[in-house]
Amino acid sequence: FNENLDGITMSTAGPLSTISIAASSFVGVLVGGVISDRWLRRDVRGRVYTGAIGLGMMIPALVLIGLGSSIVSLVGATLFFGIGYGLFDANNMPILCQFVPDHLRSTAYGFMNMMGVFAGALITQLMGAWADKGAENLGLTFALLGGVLVIALALELIFLKPKHADMKAEHFHS
Repeated sequence: FNENLDGITMSTAGPLSTISIAASSFVGVLVGGVISDRWLRRDVRGRVYTGAIGLGMMIPALVLIGLGSSIVSLVGATLFFGIGYGLFDANNMPILCQFVPDHLRSTAYGFMNMMGVFAGALITQLMGAWADKGAENLGLTFALLGGVLVIALALELIFLKPKHADMKAEHFHS
């Protein structure tokens, strides 16, 4: 994240990135929902795989966001990140429904969201500290977040093995 990316100031690059991510996330959510709904008909892990594809897309995007040096690379990376995030995000609650019985879903989803907020706060704190040390460190931090997503992707594929398309109370008690 260079302070002056191809003559583009941070005050321009920030909103441009935000708009690119938001618009492409919208596309990713729509596409991710359709893909996972269809994939689920053939494979009970279809939602997990769709979310994993989204996480996988975010990995190179974060590296390029952090280490790219042109406005084209920044916008391309944010668009790719947004689509990947949309694929991932559209499937979080449906995946949770494959593991948590319906009478516990509000609690589980609330807990999942709380963990996301805590993780976001931690990352923001760490990135702020690195940014205080120089813009090149901030770019490196974005790239290193790609490594965190590699771990998350591996954990998702190793441990998320649903047995049902939707965990009903009767599945839980049997």
